[in-house]
Amino acid sequence: MRVRYFVESAFLEMLREKPVGQVRVADILDSVGICKGTFYKYYCDKYDLLQKCFYNEFYREILERSETFEQFHENSLSVFRKAPKIVLHAMTPEDSDSLYGYHSRLAADFLRRDREREGKQTAGEPYESMISLYADNATLFTVEWLGASRHGQTEETLKLIRAARPIALAD
Repeated sequence: MRVRYFVESAFLEMLREKPVGQVRVADILDSVGICKGTFYKYYCDKYDLLQKCFYNEFYREILERSETFEQFHENSLSVFRKAPKIVLHAMTPEDSDSLYGYHSRLAADFLRRDREREGKQTAGEPYESMISLYADNATLFTVEWLGASRHGQTEETLKLIRAARPIALAD
C-alpha cells in the first residue's frame, strides 16, 4: 500500500511539470527507487497508473457528489480547480490514452442517465452519436478552462457547456 502511495504521489508531482505523454515509467521508478517488477505488480502501464491516481485523487469525490450531468461538470470544475496544471497535463486531447476519453465517457454516462430519468430516448445511432459528441465537447470546454489563466470563471464555462447541447438532446 505504501509503494502505491509513493508511486502515485511521484507521478502526480511529475504531472505538475509535463504532460502524461512525456512521463516515462523509468522516470517514476527512478523517483521512487523501485524496480520494474514492483511497478508492474500494481499497474499495467502509466495509463493504468494515471486512471488509478485520478480516481483516488479527483474522480471519487466527483462521482460521490454527482447525480446529474450538470452536477458532474460543476463538481469536475470545482475539484479540478485544486490542481489545474496536473489535470491539464493528464487530459491531453491528442493522447487517446489520457484521461480525456475517460472524462468524456463519464460525461456521456451522466447525460444518458439524465435522459433516461426523464423518459427521453438514448438508444439508436443518432442519439448515441450526439451524446458522445456533446460529452466530448463538454470535456473540451473543461480542458480549455484548465488551460486558461483564470479558473474563477466556472459559471461561464458551465454556460458554454449548456449552450453547446444539441437541440435534439435538450427536448
